[in-house]
Amino acid sequence: METNTPVFDATVPVGLQLRTPSGVKTIRVRFPSDEQWTERQRRRKVIIKQLGRGISETIIPNAEDVDAALLAKIRIEEESPAEVDPFEAVKCIEQLGQTDVDDVVQAGDSFRVTTRVLGGTTVHLLRMPSAKDVFEYRRGFARVLDLPFNKQELTINLTAAAALYKRLFQSTEGYAGEAPIIHQAVAVKGAIDALEAGFQEDRDPNF
Repeated sequence: METNTPVFDATVPVGLQLRTPSGVKTIRVRFPSDEQWTERQRRRKVIIKQLGRGISETIIPNAEDVDAALLAKIRIEEESPAEVDPFEAVKCIEQLGQTDVDDVVQAGDSFRVTTRVLGGTTVHLLRMPSAKDVFEYRRGFARVLDLPFNKQELTINLTAAAALYKRLFQSTEGYAGEAPIIHQAVAVKGAIDALEAGFQEDRDPNF
């Protein structure tokens, strides 16, 4: 599908609709910069606790405080701004960062990754990553620390995804300007998942 008119422009302010028990709040914001998305992800420490018998629990202890701080930075001043608590801030930032892979199609030695983002559908055409690309990406993307009491702390580094995206990038559709880093990370993962799914399909079933 050719996207002739950009559906996503990171420079245009966004009006978010937040449904609450007291009614709908409209929150006007600027789309976060790549640096702000990266910092948000770095500060959101994911704690994974092994509960035994193959069961684990995943929590992000400070998610609402991190997102409240980010929302305060990107919010556009209004005469009578609606109050937003930290938990509502999480909903706002999640709306802004919405990025889902709808489809990945191989096109020669490339992948055409279709993503659903705030405002519509966009496309990323990425070269097929090499085994070395995938290894280096995974080594830099996630940092895991072992903690006491059967816990692990996971920190995500979006710049690793951005570095691989830059190497694989061929073109995009639906963007006015460059795709934001939060979209790049999802597109890269979509391409890697498609590559590895292809390896599974090609493998000899009797191997």
